[in-house]
Amino acid sequence: MIYGGIDESGYGPLLGPLCVGASAFRLPDGTRPLGTDGAPDLDALDLWRHLEFAVCRKPKDPRRRIAVADSKKLKSAGKQPLVHLERGVLAFAPGAPHADDAALFAALGVQTRASRSSPWHASPRPLPIVQTPDGIAIARNLLARSCEDARIHIERLAVSALDPEDFNALYGSLRNKARVNMSLVFGALRALDDLRDGTPAFVAIDRQGGRASYREELESHVARGEEVRVLHEDLERSTYEVGNGLLVSFEVAAEDRHLPVALASMAAKYVRELSMARLNAYFSAFLPEVAPTAGYVEDGRRYLAEVKPILAQEGIPEAGFVRVV
Repeated sequence: MIYGGIDESGYGPLLGPLCVGASAFRLPDGTRPLGTDGAPDLDALDLWRHLEFAVCRKPKDPRRRIAVADSKKLKSAGKQPLVHLERGVLAFAPGAPHADDAALFAALGVQTRASRSSPWHASPRPLPIVQTPDGIAIARNLLARSCEDARIHIERLAVSALDPEDFNALYGSLRNKARVNMSLVFGALRALDDLRDGTPAFVAIDRQGGRASYREELESHVARGEEVRVLHEDLERSTYEVGNGLLVSFEVAAEDRHLPVALASMAAKYVRELSMARLNAYFSAFLPEVAPTAGYVEDGRRYLAEVKPILAQEGIPEAGFVRVV
């Protein structure tokens, strides 16, 4: 069966991309994702346990395993915010080694383009940033051995990214920020569904907001004419079966319960961090004294005020540089 997870990074900022990550693993035949009570079987789906030779939940591990957890927790662990995100994403990412962020973006399916609104995408930056190539190679070998022993295959790791120009265009048609985010989520879900090839799949998605029902959206954006059956709906978890064999579960704190969601969160966050590094490097070439930004609203306004002269000088339209919401 396919076991997948989807999560986002960058929903709230003023600057930089909204990123949605997706990961998927092919588990041994016979794995059952739901228990007898209809809830996700967290024992059968516990990839932290099945891959414990290579992965763990916490950043500090005496065995130097790969930390896979909610990206916010990993980014805040220690003085160097990217150390665990980078090791984890580059260990799981396809197409290694990645000499620069352009190679990684291509491997993850990230579609960025240098445009009038985002000229910094014309300048790839070397990878890794805080790790070493040898360290990444060791982590990848450790993970490969653990997956082989557990008969688990890494099927997919991908990220969709919307820069403000594209975010604003999509918001203009949908008129709702949550719908913009969910459009990327459902796109990632359809891509995971395409991996099934007739096999069962379980996909966990980190819940956004307090809503409990997703049936209509699944019918409109994912089902492709198939029936959507409600298996469970409450404020903690909403689980559905789409067609024959696609189980989708929207869950509170899904990144703490499902390794594929945690990995998706890490990939989305790392891609956003790399994108912001490109942006900061671009403007620091004009204004060496400007402090870098992560793009969140208050600091994003500070940064915007400082770089406005460069926007005008370089013909970068503010309407495509800043999100409308």
